[in-house]
Amino acid sequence: MRYVRRLDLSEIQETAFIRRGANFSFGQTAYPDGGEFRVTSGAYAALILLETGTMSTVIDRNRRELHAGECGIFINRTGRRSTYAPGSRVMWCETPLLKSALPARSDFLGDRVRASQRIFTLFREGINCGLNSSPTLDTLRNALGEALFAAWRIEAGQDVIGHMPPSLIAAKSYIDQHYAEKPSLEQLASVAGVTPPYLIDLFRRHQGTTPIRYLRNVRAQAALRLIRHTDMSLASIADITGYGSAFHLSREVRLMNGQSPRSIRQRGIHGQTSHTMGDATRLLDDQHQSLRPAFERIRPMVPPIPVIDIAALRHGSSAERKVVAAALGRACREAGFFYITGHGVAPEMMSRLFEASRIFFNQPANAKEKVAMSRLGKNRGYVGLGVERLDTTSLPDNKEAFNISPHNVDDADVWPDLPGWRDLMMAYFTTCLDIGAALHRGFARDLGVDENFFVDKFKNPMATLRLLRYPPSLSKHANQAPGAGAHTDYGNVTILAVNGVSGLQVRPRGSDWMDAPLIPGTFICNIGDCLMRWSNDVYVSTPHRVLRPEGERYSIAFFLDPDADAQVEPIVSQQGESAHYPPVSGYDYLQERLQATYGHQS
Repeated sequence: MRYVRRLDLSEIQETAFIRRGANFSFGQTAYPDGGEFRVTSGAYAALILLETGTMSTVIDRNRRELHAGECGIFINRTGRRSTYAPGSRVMWCETPLLKSALPARSDFLGDRVRASQRIFTLFREGINCGLNSSPTLDTLRNALGEALFAAWRIEAGQDVIGHMPPSLIAAKSYIDQHYAEKPSLEQLASVAGVTPPYLIDLFRRHQGTTPIRYLRNVRAQAALRLIRHTDMSLASIADITGYGSAFHLSREVRLMNGQSPRSIRQRGIHGQTSHTMGDATRLLDDQHQSLRPAFERIRPMVPPIPVIDIAALRHGSSAERKVVAAALGRACREAGFFYITGHGVAPEMMSRLFEASRIFFNQPANAKEKVAMSRLGKNRGYVGLGVERLDTTSLPDNKEAFNISPHNVDDADVWPDLPGWRDLMMAYFTTCLDIGAALHRGFARDLGVDENFFVDKFKNPMATLRLLRYPPSLSKHANQAPGAGAHTDYGNVTILAVNGVSGLQVRPRGSDWMDAPLIPGTFICNIGDCLMRWSNDVYVSTPHRVLRPEGERYSIAFFLDPDADAQVEPIVSQQGESAHYPPVSGYDYLQERLQATYGHQS
């Protein structure tokens, strides 16, 4: 069964960011020995098809990539620099950018698309027009350019669907047809034939959002279409689209659009930068709603990762804590990542920790295997290279780790035979617990509950301290195993220290991958799926990964999960809102996620 309506080129009247009758130019360039192409100015849109090789492009200070057989549209305003691998060959079609057609920070539209035979043919015909100018050639070249950009838009919608697992397609189709009924996560998982956690993972991986956020987006867009194109009352629109009341509809419209329904109706348009829970900007007019799935993630929104001094959360006044809590809340709603200072950990302690980590991982294999997780169980002990696979669609991770989980107590000898090692690690573990408690006071205050809301839920938390070693990359081969595959963290918050070798990348909602630079003296923190669930999707858990480093990389990550018997029940702070998830114990939630990570071995 297909869920994408095939479109004819005649249905695409114009492309939102180029003007009708614009001048198009075509070209083809080969880079047998590799090379670089640089443009320093000019506002234009370029549709680029990479026939062979690879291309890495920095455009308006953001990096994008294409691989052989892929094409994508690049928006240039201040400059573009493309680096081509040896043996690369590229075809391109460029046209002036329609002023004010795109949000100021757009530079890459949608995912990379596999080039179809239709796109190849249009490119070749345009290149065959040559560089000469005449009324006939110019008309033909411009017609081919318009057809090529329109074809890309159609192919983009079909290509995204082509990459989707059937279970995800089924869930999305059900939402598209039943959004007014507000189906629950459990209902959607049942339709898709998967578990709720797995469905959430599918949506995050392929859509950059969660099922519930996607549902809210579909409902909101349906309401906006009725506001724009009909004279129905808001109460009637709210009833049809499942909002229940004009008040709740108006609030949602203001949240996603920044305008009241009355203003939207008077203007007759939605405006140019419609934000749906921060996930997407709609570049297309509503007449192209059938292409919605391909373009909900069009604008690369790259919120900066803020640096937040949390000292006030540890020993500040109520007013000072309020300021810090608000900063944490902004970071958790936008980037999902933040750096912290004022944490109270001395540089000398971090040096000792990394040296102790290096000593452990440089032991002989048989020494590490004595404390292997495969022997000890309970998420503790040594994990060898290739055991984990955080991205279930990728190769196993090329890293080794040692997990310290003091909440799992029994008679097993879980520590390596290294003098002073256990005491050092437990001292740092306790320090991280204190930092985590301070952060949770900030989270609670920002979410509108008592500062001590989380205290009784973290009396004996299922926290894990992980020492990690990533071997250096020995080749540039694209198919080598990642350092750590793309994933979101399981728990509430992660506190990460790195030894000076970079490699962490994050992917904020609606954006491409971006580097998370190292800032001396800071920890980099991110919220996990459990806190996102607890916040009722107010906070966002951001995908991240670790690239294979050129040099040996060590990091120390502290993962803070709630008590095993804590009830993770969404905090509903907005009037009229309902919980997006049912209550679940901390233990049951963590076990579901661990099974997804280690299950590939069974």
